[in-house]
Amino acid sequence: MFCDYIRVFLNKVADLPLMLPPLIDITLFQQAINDDRLIITPNHRLAAKITEAWGIHCRSTQRVWHSPRVFSVDHWLKFCWEELQDHNDEAISGKAIVGSQQNRYYWERSISENDPEVSSKYAKIASDTYTSIQQWDLAVEQIQDETPALVLFKRWVKSYKRLLARNSLITIPDSWQAVIKAFETSLFHQEQEILTYGFQSTPPLLKKLLNSASDKVRTIEATPKETLGSVVSAEDPDHELRSAANWAAQKLKSNPDQRIGIVVPDLSNSLSKVARIVDEALRTHDVESLVNISAGTPLSQTSLVNSALGLIECLSVKKPLSEWLDLMYSPHNLLSEVPLQSKVNAELGLRKTRRFEHSFSEFCHVIIDEHETGSAPDILEPLAELRDGHTNFNREQQSFSQWAKSFSTYLTTLGWPGKRTLNSLEYQQKEHWHRVLQEFSELDNLGIEIGYATALKHLRHLSKDAIFHPKTADAPLQLLGLLEASGLSFDSLWISGMDSQSFPASVAINPLLPAQFQRLQKMPHCLPERELEIARQLLLGYINSSCELFFSYSSTKGEEVLQRSALLRDMPSIEVKDLIGNIAAFPHWLRQDNQTSLHEDKAPLFDQSIESISAGSALFKNQAACPFNAFAIHRLKAQPLEQPSHGLNGMDRGTILHETLFELWDIWKSSAELQRLSEKSIANQLDTSASKVLDKWAMHHPILRGQHYRMIEKDRLIKLLIEWIEEEKKRPDFIIEDLEVKKTASFGNLDISLRIDRIDRIDGKLLIIDYKSGLINPSHWDGERPKDPQLPLYVSACRPPVNGCAFAQIKGGNIRFSGISDSQLLDSEKGNRSWSESVALWHESMEALASEFTAGIAQMEVIHPSGVIYQTHLLPLNRWPEEPMVNKSIESKALKPKVRSL
Repeated sequence: MFCDYIRVFLNKVADLPLMLPPLIDITLFQQAINDDRLIITPNHRLAAKITEAWGIHCRSTQRVWHSPRVFSVDHWLKFCWEELQDHNDEAISGKAIVGSQQNRYYWERSISENDPEVSSKYAKIASDTYTSIQQWDLAVEQIQDETPALVLFKRWVKSYKRLLARNSLITIPDSWQAVIKAFETSLFHQEQEILTYGFQSTPPLLKKLLNSASDKVRTIEATPKETLGSVVSAEDPDHELRSAANWAAQKLKSNPDQRIGIVVPDLSNSLSKVARIVDEALRTHDVESLVNISAGTPLSQTSLVNSALGLIECLSVKKPLSEWLDLMYSPHNLLSEVPLQSKVNAELGLRKTRRFEHSFSEFCHVIIDEHETGSAPDILEPLAELRDGHTNFNREQQSFSQWAKSFSTYLTTLGWPGKRTLNSLEYQQKEHWHRVLQEFSELDNLGIEIGYATALKHLRHLSKDAIFHPKTADAPLQLLGLLEASGLSFDSLWISGMDSQSFPASVAINPLLPAQFQRLQKMPHCLPERELEIARQLLLGYINSSCELFFSYSSTKGEEVLQRSALLRDMPSIEVKDLIGNIAAFPHWLRQDNQTSLHEDKAPLFDQSIESISAGSALFKNQAACPFNAFAIHRLKAQPLEQPSHGLNGMDRGTILHETLFELWDIWKSSAELQRLSEKSIANQLDTSASKVLDKWAMHHPILRGQHYRMIEKDRLIKLLIEWIEEEKKRPDFIIEDLEVKKTASFGNLDISLRIDRIDRIDGKLLIIDYKSGLINPSHWDGERPKDPQLPLYVSACRPPVNGCAFAQIKGGNIRFSGISDSQLLDSEKGNRSWSESVALWHESMEALASEFTAGIAQMEVIHPSGVIYQTHLLPLNRWPEEPMVNKSIESKALKPKVRSL
């Protein structure tokens, strides 16, 4: 999502010339650069902006100039380490700095060797803690307070250091110590002067290093300004962000060549939201402007690399249905060439299984079977080859570089990154992915062979740790984190999130080290005084770096009431509406009325010679309940998508009950046979029939293959059948006339097909029986629009005519017959009309409903709400919840005076 919005910004203004002032006040550095002094910054971004500003300064008077000696601290120390290696110093001979992924592996191994019950997730916090101790120029052995966490940590550190020594590796702080020694022993020449810029705090080891590198170290301070910031109170975090975005858009509309900054403290965790709201604000004010976002997104979350990881993972891991669908419709693999209809059919096939997860083989089986009758069947040949050849995939043990080659081969075979030409962002993602694979291959220096799961875990870690920053041109609007904005210059700056809980930051004690030790050594985030001092430095830096300054905070966050930071208490307040006017919660293009026309129209007449539909009792039930839904379901074929589910649903259980009863009565044939059987014989036949039906269902429902769940379902089914059989035994003698008999009937121009569960013959008379596992109500058969017309339809379809009909309610704790006949074929018959009157009325109502349907009458009217309760999938189509609003719109249009044409 983040990358999508950046792409929008790029496409909008790719050719706009920008005449922007630099983000750095170069006069602060001019003398130092002219004197060839070394300038150190805390991050690469700040160093790059200083170099860029120097280039802009020199461009006006010179054609060529020397590049300034401006480095981020990491870049400079890496350069020093490489130079030290070139000197072939004995102290570091044959040693290398441990890489980030190697470091993770060694910490995880140290933890698992000492405390296997402890989660490997502690590897990161253990690594960060050890780095902090080293940067504070301390040793773990100096910590005396033996807390339980510290005891564990010391064990891990001991194993970690042993693993590093065994593999001739050192940590980054260890390399700093080596560089310090090189300066102290004059192996390196000292700098005349070192200048630092943009540091909020400096670890003791870095201070020691800088002091060893030069006898003169000073900090460059920004020129004090008289800027007086204003404080803006927003309703909530969303309103705060929308206010900042609209403020920036208005500023850029008035002058597109100024530097605007918006600071969002939690930018890295809200990239998509921030980018969306800023884009909406720019579009609302018709501003075409590039936007630069300082925070990146993990490479694993970018569309191209996420699809690559998904393709690799799918080969040997069961994946959720949603991920298979993402893969199937992705443009980044060979499935992009499969016709859309084949993919739709494959999706329906996968959904039909109702499984939450599918293996690679199961997915291939469905997609290949659906596609093989289509065009260009060779498209999926690579997929079939992989399916048939990857059975030993999980058992392979290879080096990291071999896995990298295997993964690249699989991706190529699966058509990654797709046939279409990559856009600029996707190309950058692809290049970054190749660098990650190279880094993955370099893990061979661990000297181990690993399996597929471990290889994929390390590759995912590397992809997640690699932060993707799209390459964009310079932009007038900068979206920055709290620290990234420090040291940069702006014409106007808006800093959000300045409530008392967030600024200054709260202390965060490291859980692995004693709190008292951390406070004594003034380690990171353990002293409120230190957090207050850093906040004051940041505040002063913002004041000195902008001509116009606004601080904002949310007055509420959820149910919590917030106050402005105490550091802002002396600043004047300004209302949002006074600053930018009223802003809408949504962009104006989402709130435009009357963008569509409303037409009352009948559906076309139904002609069964040219239109094929599935016509049964459900058609009449739907037409009676809601004509439009009947049209949508039976003529437009609008069906809900199957959703994954655990076990069987109510409809499944009802069908299993029907099938088991069919098996039983197909054997017994009559009540006399049932009465003749002993309880043991009945129990055996119940067990046999239930097992037969469940065996058939288990072929397509894997959950029934497990003994535990199958036994639960079987016991439930048999218990229900035993209760029902006792009810059957109470009836007068009967013979089974027909089971699961198919019937057809015609009502006007509509032919329907029906399947009747059972017809009994009692003293020469016929009784239709329909099994129901839910609640029943015979009154639903009556009226011009019966709620449940199933049995009335069955009666109308039977020739010769039957003498009665009944529902057999087979529901635990509520077993009964309920129906009507011409001669009291059932003991529980109720009704105010004779059988002949009921049949006549039923036939009349069925004819009327059939006539409505075939005439195309499909108005959106809910006659029986209970009849549409399971048709919520049609709401986006029938727009029933919007009916009052739509009717109001129609009425208002009808009341408007019409203009007569002349």
